[in-house]
Amino acid sequence: MKRVFLLIFLMLLFGFGGGLGCTNVSATKNSVKTESAMNSTNNELKFSEVRRLNKNIPLKTYTILQSFEETMKLYRLMEDKRFSRSAPIPTLEENEFLLVLKPKLKTQPYGDIEIEKIEEVKSVLNVYYKEINNEEYLLNKEKNPILILKIEGKIPSGVKLITF
Repeated sequence: MKRVFLLIFLMLLFGFGGGLGCTNVSATKNSVKTESAMNSTNNELKFSEVRRLNKNIPLKTYTILQSFEETMKLYRLMEDKRFSRSAPIPTLEENEFLLVLKPKLKTQPYGDIEIEKIEEVKSVLNVYYKEINNEEYLLNKEKNPILILKIEGKIPSGVKLITF
């Protein structure tokens, strides 16, 4: 019984990507490849998706939100009267900001976007994304995808959207 518990504990700790270090290990048939999650020569930023929706509201291609008041103003614009409750409003910690993306789609008019990576180059954020198929948006003929990301780092002087 102790061995089973120990085996499960070790599998959870090391076997499923939850290791204590900052490395991802992916095994192929005959070799093991190790990648560092934090590369010192790379300027990639950590980010997380906060909300994804499709709504025709007046927004620029990108908007940077630095305060809770700015976030509240955006969420009032996105409010849907059909539902009694709206999505939770995110809060920001020190050294975080929200990036709201509303790109013009080129290849899939009723598609969505997927962020590949975000990197900082001379105080400008390069946001690499690709257009992806979205059956729901196609079915409803919706062509205004909005993506809200929470990013760790200092406020950039600008944002450059780059299709991947």
